[in-house]
Formats: sequence, structure tokens, C-alpha cells
Amino acid sequence: MGAGRPGVPATTKKLQGTDRKDREKEIVQFDLITEVPKPEVWLDNRAKKYFRDSCKLLMSKGLLTSANVGHVLIMSQELSTYEEACREIKKSGMTQMMPTKTGGQYEQVSPWVAIRNTAQKNYRDYAALFGLDPVSAGKIGAVTKVEKDEFEQAQNKYNE
Repeated sequence: MGAGRPGVPATTKKLQGTDRKDREKEIVQFDLITEVPKPEVWLDNRAKKYFRDSCKLLMSKGLLTSANVGHVLIMSQELSTYEEACREIKKSGMTQMMPTKTGGQYEQVSPWVAIRNTAQKNYRDYAALFGLDPVSAGKIGAVTKVEKDEFEQAQNKYNE
């Protein structure tokens, strides 16, 4: 089963003149967060740093809301887990020697490889929710900043 054609953002449909009232979806709006929330105690120290950095980035783009802070927490912990797994692989290698019942040894892929790969996939999936990769950034669309009109600013300055 195919996923079908990708959806077109409502703003694009309006610009093209192809928007229809009967196809409009009501979007739930959540409160934007303007200050970095306190990281949860279960995050490790690196994840707390990633959490703060991610929150600052998402706040600057107007994407951090009260509903998605939990996703940022998990995304930050996954990045920290990925980093830890990479460190362990660098230290002990991609494989390890395991003893057999007969006294011999065989080479086995380190469990850290699977941990690293899973953390990478999870991080990539969460990052895509926020448009932090090129493909999903195109799907989410650019956050447009409203430029203040110079004339309006001058008018407001004299009206105060």
C-alpha cells in the first residue's frame, strides 16, 4: 500500500487558489513556550544540555509548545544515548570475543552497535517531528516572521 501523494500546506493552497472550505482541518493550537523549561531529573547530564540547546533552537523558530516538551526530552536523551554508544564502540570496538562452552571463542557484534543504531533512528524520527532535517523541514514549511512596516513603526513612535 502506498502512502499517496504528500499533502500541500494550507497556505500554499490559498496562494494557488485551490483551497476549499469543506477540506479544511481544524488545527489544535497549543501555548508557545518562551522560557527554557527545567529538564527532567531522569535525563543524564549530556541530555540536559541537549535539551536546553534544543529548546532554545525550537523557541527561536516558534516551534516549542506546551504539548511537545516531552518529545524534546526524549529526543535529547536519545542523542545522549547515541553519543555514549559511539564512545563505547570507539573504546572497545565494533565486535567482541565471546567464549564458547568448549573453551573456544567466537567474534560477536558488540551490543553497543544495536544501541547506537536504535538511538540514531529514534533521534532522527523525533527530530523530523520538528523539521530538523532537510526533508521534514520542507514538509513543515518555513515559519514566517512578520516584518514590521517602517512607516508603521515611525507612526507608532510619534503616537506614543
